[in-house]
Amino acid sequence: MRAPNNPFLLSGYHSPTYFCDRETELEWLFDQFKNERNAVVYAYRRIGKTALIKHFFYHLEKDKKTQTVFVDLLGTASLEEANKKIASAVINKFGNFKEGIGKKMLALIGSVGAKISVDPITGSPEISFGLMKELDITKSMEALGNFLKTLKSQVVIAIDEFQQIANYSNQNSEAIFRSWTQEFPMIRFVFSGSHRHMMQAMFTDQKRPFYSSVQLMSLEPLDKTLYSNFIQSLFKKAGNEIPGDSLQDIFSWCRMQTYYIQLLCNKLYGNRNEVTQKLLMATKNDIVQQEAAVFSTYQQLFTTFQWRLLKAIASEEEIQSPNAQEFVSRHQLGATSSVSTALKTLVNKEFVVFEKDHYRIHDTLFMRWLQQI
Repeated sequence: MRAPNNPFLLSGYHSPTYFCDRETELEWLFDQFKNERNAVVYAYRRIGKTALIKHFFYHLEKDKKTQTVFVDLLGTASLEEANKKIASAVINKFGNFKEGIGKKMLALIGSVGAKISVDPITGSPEISFGLMKELDITKSMEALGNFLKTLKSQVVIAIDEFQQIANYSNQNSEAIFRSWTQEFPMIRFVFSGSHRHMMQAMFTDQKRPFYSSVQLMSLEPLDKTLYSNFIQSLFKKAGNEIPGDSLQDIFSWCRMQTYYIQLLCNKLYGNRNEVTQKLLMATKNDIVQQEAAVFSTYQQLFTTFQWRLLKAIASEEEIQSPNAQEFVSRHQLGATSSVSTALKTLVNKEFVVFEKDHYRIHDTLFMRWLQQI
């Protein structure tokens, strides 16, 4: 595998060389795997949970005794769509299309209601599915499990953005997934999600199917010192330097959201010039302006008052009590009851999150844009 042109990766996973720390979290995941426990990793978006799972999978597959399957449920709206995503991931992982599809795989493809065709332009195999009823979906998941347990290798399935299943119209989605994991205890599962409170509720609420069935880990931001050393070492390898005070500025401006730190460093590294305060300021502004067209459309999602409250919270960066009279008066928001109602909507839509003891805009770049308008 060739080395990337820019070591500050923004998507996917390459190798440990371009992955910073997470040694404690990796050790925790290995402990769950070795002791045959299913695991949950949850964190707000842009912190690096998907990269951590891919890093874990990289190490698992090194010994050639473990096979991994990664499924992302983001964007799925039904149990049928989730089943298709999982089935596609399994077929793509274990279907040897170049050398011919074996009998077991052919049987699996038929059992999950899929069809294999060949793209007339690229010549690559394409997987398509027909409509399925709930009973068919259950049978499809059972067929997937039966296929995986026949493999000689240990199998680990990671299902990212797992909280999506709680929004499906099918009220039994969580129970169906729970039954699936129980039916195939030798398959290990890692569930991850970016809606912290929803993920916590799914696995800790006594009234819900997954209660007390997994081990949970909340993924926190990277250690600043370790991350700083990691970034500086990558710049030095390219014959460049990034000052420590610039890194602290980046960490503060990005509020330790890993993706945005990577994005800033990616831009600075690609510039190939000395990292000065002037260059850093220009790069930050450039990043914000690139997303301005997208962010401006968000206003259509809110009432005028909700938008004003968003801007007020952004201007403070974090606020303990949005209902406090001092905050309300400072931003001329009127009645505290209106603030409470609007705040509830912003939290439900995940534009505002409550963490530890304060409210804040979830997406740092969106917050920086709001501060400029």
